[in-house]
Amino acid sequence: MQKTILTLFLLSFMNIAVAEEGCPAGQIPAQAGGGPASCGPIPQGYYKNNSPRPTGKWIKTWGAIALGTIDGVPNYGVPTGLPSEASAKKEAIARCTKLGADNCHVVATYRNQCTAIGEPQSNGRPNPDGYVQFARQPGKENAIKESLESCERRNPTMQCKVIYSACSEPIFQGF
Repeated sequence: MQKTILTLFLLSFMNIAVAEEGCPAGQIPAQAGGGPASCGPIPQGYYKNNSPRPTGKWIKTWGAIALGTIDGVPNYGVPTGLPSEASAKKEAIARCTKLGADNCHVVATYRNQCTAIGEPQSNGRPNPDGYVQFARQPGKENAIKESLESCERRNPTMQCKVIYSACSEPIFQGF
């Protein structure tokens, strides 16, 4: 009885050995023409690759600030989210001119960043004798802080106010 149990126990492991068929690493069992089992190379794509695949890409965008004047008072053209620096500059000048400002020219461009304008003022109105300050930073709060601090340093006898802040954010484009 013990011999029968031992024989059955050993025979149960033979199926495992036959299933593996003794192929070396990098090969799998293959049947050629229905004949006896043989080994062949693992075909490309046999093991499924489960790594994440991108579903799109981030497009970085541009913004610009154009400055002009109407009766000595500064006016601005400020587009964001444009695909190129050239298009941002062109749009900034167009917006500045559309407001009726003279001598519109680009004073700042930025890509995938935030900007702010710190303007010197007197009695709540822009002071044409002061120096307007422009800041570019990765975050809006940082741009606001920098433009205000810079304006106050350049115009110590005037009150400064942040009159504009915006960010030119990247746009996700799916495949």
